Amino acid sequence: VGDCMIAAGFVSYVGAFDQPNRTALWKTRWVEDLVNLKVPMTEGASPLSQLTTAALNAKMISQGLPDDPVSLENGAIISKCKRWPLIIDPQMQGIKWLRKREENNGLMVFQLTQKNWLRKLEAAITNGHTIIIENIGVDIDATLDPVLARSIYKKGRGFFLKLGGEEVEYDMGFKLFLQTKLANPHYKPEIAAQCTLINFIATEAGLEDQLLAKVVGAERPDLEEESAALQSKFTEYKIELLELEDNLLERLANAPEDILSDVPLIEGLEQTKKTVGEINVAMEIGKKTEQEIAISREFYRLQATEGAMLYFLLTKLCSIDHMYQYSLDSYVTFFYKSIEKAVPAKEIQERVLNLRESLRMTIYTWVSRGLFERHKIIFMAQITFNLMRRGTLGEDNQLNEAQFDFLMRGPRKLGEDKPPVLEWLPESAWQACGALGEQEDFGMFCTNLVEADTRFREWYNHVTPETEKLPLDWAQLDRTPFKKMMVVRSLRPDRMTTSLMNFLRAVLPNGNAYADCDGTLNSYEILEQSFIDSTPKTPIYFILSPGANVVADLDKMAAKYDFVPGETYHNVSMGQGQDLVAMSALETANRNGHWVILNNIHLMPKWLVELEKKLDDFIVEGMTHDKFRLYLTSDPSNAIPIGMLDRSIKLTNEPPTGLKANLKRAFCLFSKEKIEEADGKTKSILFGLCVFHAVMMERKMYGPMGFNMMYPFSMGDLRDSAKCLENYMESTGGGKIPWADLKYIFGEIMYGGHITDFWDRRTANTYLEVLFNPMLFEGGELAPKFKSPDPTKLEFADYLNYIESSLPVEAPPQFGLHPNAEIGYLTMGTTELFTSIVNISGGAGGGEGGGGSDPVKATMEDLTERLPENFVMVLVNEKAKPLLEILELGPFVVVALQECSRMNVLLSEMRRTLVELDKGLKGQLNMSDAMEDLSIAFRINQWPGRNPFAQCAWEKLAWFSLKTLSSQFSDLLKRVAMLVEWTDTLQRPECLWLPGLFNPTAYLTAVMQVTGRITGEALDKTTTETHVTVMRNPKDERVTSQQPENGVYVHGLYIEGARWPEEPEDTYDVGHTPCGGNLVDSRLKELLPLMPIMYVKAVVVQDSWEASAVGYMRYTADIYECPVYVTQFRGPTYIFLATLRVIEDKSKWTLTGTAIVLQTAD
Repeated sequence: VGDCMIAAGFVSYVGAFDQPNRTALWKTRWVEDLVNLKVPMTEGASPLSQLTTAALNAKMISQGLPDDPVSLENGAIISKCKRWPLIIDPQMQGIKWLRKREENNGLMVFQLTQKNWLRKLEAAITNGHTIIIENIGVDIDATLDPVLARSIYKKGRGFFLKLGGEEVEYDMGFKLFLQTKLANPHYKPEIAAQCTLINFIATEAGLEDQLLAKVVGAERPDLEEESAALQSKFTEYKIELLELEDNLLERLANAPEDILSDVPLIEGLEQTKKTVGEINVAMEIGKKTEQEIAISREFYRLQATEGAMLYFLLTKLCSIDHMYQYSLDSYVTFFYKSIEKAVPAKEIQERVLNLRESLRMTIYTWVSRGLFERHKIIFMAQITFNLMRRGTLGEDNQLNEAQFDFLMRGPRKLGEDKPPVLEWLPESAWQACGALGEQEDFGMFCTNLVEADTRFREWYNHVTPETEKLPLDWAQLDRTPFKKMMVVRSLRPDRMTTSLMNFLRAVLPNGNAYADCDGTLNSYEILEQSFIDSTPKTPIYFILSPGANVVADLDKMAAKYDFVPGETYHNVSMGQGQDLVAMSALETANRNGHWVILNNIHLMPKWLVELEKKLDDFIVEGMTHDKFRLYLTSDPSNAIPIGMLDRSIKLTNEPPTGLKANLKRAFCLFSKEKIEEADGKTKSILFGLCVFHAVMMERKMYGPMGFNMMYPFSMGDLRDSAKCLENYMESTGGGKIPWADLKYIFGEIMYGGHITDFWDRRTANTYLEVLFNPMLFEGGELAPKFKSPDPTKLEFADYLNYIESSLPVEAPPQFGLHPNAEIGYLTMGTTELFTSIVNISGGAGGGEGGGGSDPVKATMEDLTERLPENFVMVLVNEKAKPLLEILELGPFVVVALQECSRMNVLLSEMRRTLVELDKGLKGQLNMSDAMEDLSIAFRINQWPGRNPFAQCAWEKLAWFSLKTLSSQFSDLLKRVAMLVEWTDTLQRPECLWLPGLFNPTAYLTAVMQVTGRITGEALDKTTTETHVTVMRNPKDERVTSQQPENGVYVHGLYIEGARWPEEPEDTYDVGHTPCGGNLVDSRLKELLPLMPIMYVKAVVVQDSWEASAVGYMRYTADIYECPVYVTQFRGPTYIFLATLRVIEDKSKWTLTGTAIVLQTAD
């Protein structure tokens, strides 16, 4: 009884789990429970022994089922389950087996996105055929519900069910299989109840065995043939034994009462006994031979182990970008290519090491060609860290999980004041050093940092500290580069990307080859090599970047291989109505061996499902011409089907980076003849235009300090601008240059046509003001230490030489930015880099196993315990009611009520989801997508919902923030405390912590409303202006003693790209408020200095001011209109326009990207 119960439970419930969870469920929990209940069962019984036999296993393996234990369990479940199987099969191993298994049962395979699928299903149900519905999503068409639920009823002699509103006769021979490529789908409970979920995801151990067979088959075909022959014989023997057993049982069942009188039966028994004996002897001999073969095969285990590790690493890259999808079939293709490329060796041990190195390099090259530049280091780092974790790189490079976790997360220790001698060290760096001091071997670091502060400061201020020796005994960390990276991570996070790359070059065997992979090849040469790797079944997929031109390379290669455009080389630009053109071209090309390129397929995401099926049909038909090739191009898009991506060889082709490279590329857009025929003024303006183009292209790399948004500036903009310049110069006939017209066309139409953000447009126009004026003809500076060349002395080649020799090494000042801009952008890059690595690692720094509490559960319990109670709005509203009528207080009370209401919504959602997650972890609720998103966020210390694809609503209901979960929760507690204090009296705060509001704009509007009520001015005729006070402490007596006239005090604001002097020399009073100072240059490495208390005052709009989408622009020389944002992400977090006093030309502050932000990312 117990054996049957375990087998039944195994079929019904465990299919959706992986092997460790399956084993834990039946072997640990079920068996122990049955033993405790004293249910009769066989000792050592297993579900598989009840569900299948060796002969049935052999038969399934012969049909293409992988022979690892999990696959055999899956095969047994599918064979015995009574509900329709739904297999989770991203590697397509399950569906390949099912196709082979069911090929003689009237098999039909289709997707729910195809036309007439309902008709095919109806025919299969009526005729008793087998259906496989492949590539289903999370939501299954409701039309299938009666089929999944088996809502069959008898009518007369037949059986029927309702399908699509119609009655369909049901044949009992009908079979249905569902398959999805999704690796982690979340189906509704009713789907799990109606179907048997079966997890067919390949395991690393199973894949290792498969790859071992492949490498041995390639390297030692004699061994693999002998092994395959033995397996075949074993299979035959097992099947023969099964048949003999069945025949014997049948004869015994039909035997007469006197068995001895049945001579044929007795003779059959003797023959069976003899045959079984012969088979057993043969199997014993075969087992000995198999053991000998296994010993020889084990030499290649290193290659197979690394191959399995690399594949499972590839499958996680899609967490960085949806475009990074890789099928097992594609991987196996390059696995074989690596064997072909491996360096020969006489000794088998050396040959295996060569195979492993070849595999590593081949897979890295294949994958890295389809990765964006910023993601290649992530892939390389993941390979290295995985090898370190497995001990592959030697004892000196073993991975310490605690230190790895520190490097990834960069934690900080709060609560300890920074010593005065470390005034040069940012607070965030001191907090990071505090956390570093808690790591093994770093206990004295903070003490030494204080004692030798001068020497550490010298190291800290070095341009490349990662290559310099640390002071004191810490210089020995050069021998342990991983530990030195931990110091760099704490003190100079902006240098971590470079430090990590240096580490990878040194630690990974032949690391320079990986770091410089394809560095000597141009895009055309990479395309040619990829073409050699491609097949008629394997498309080449170009992932587009702004400014890149992939079609030019493909046209060149088509000409080399004698493919004629329009005849044997079909170029189709996708769009409305082009699907028919594309399908026709594909049919012709597949039949006749032509090339087809489908451009911008992301524009037709729904049609791509049809395209995917068409390519599958080509493979099934087997009639594809050997010369047929398909090329696809698209922008990165989550709408591209996985099946289109994982079968393709992906290539990225990013435009050149660097000011010098872009300037050369821009200048080379114009022919030598055009440059040399132009007059001097035209050449100078054209060169200035090239500089402007290069600056616009490269400024983007500095993130929000460069531009708030990423714009697709291209060579087309430069070409069209140059054409307009040429027309204007011809019309002037060498007379007065129409500077204003040119600047308007360039800044508002050609380049400005892309720009949607007001502040970005101001930046572009400021560049034009600086560059496009008569100084172009007078040798003026186009950038620091880069002057406009004399056109009378330079020909085309001389200009290129001038760029090469005269343009300084690229640095932020060449774009008008402060040197700190690079630090900020590199620090942000470090955060993104390690966040991506953590995501790929599954959100955990450590490996498998180990003790300690679950970080998800620990975080959940901590947040639940510390979560504040909701505001009792009935009481708050009651207190607010009489105050709303007070003229100068009412609008501020409304703001307080709104803030409390929004905080209540957030707190309620947080409390609800924490309770849900607790129940989910206990098994009391099904884990939903939102709950899983919450647990992942807890694991990686990210505020839930920040991932744009997450379904958890915390981010949606909270304020804009870039903080980690722990930092933002502390911020939430601080906000609640502020609101509690405010609602205690509901009086206007003496000095408000403006970043503590959900909607700071409402508070500023209240200022204008109150002033308007007092002065009688209309709200639309007033705006705000800001004055920076000389006060910095909100508790300053000058703040608390008297409220400012027609305005409020606010504090807690930071400035980026500049700073405000601590002790301003020039002071002035605004009303009775002491103000003073002006914008000055930032100190090096001081990225976000805190602003003094600011006086926000409501004023009447002047006629000279210009209304804009962001506020009223003053356009006066001594006022810089400074944007105020919530976070350093800027863009959509814009709040209001602040007016700051300046002495220098305010174009300087525009180009430095100076802005105020309400909160840091710390």
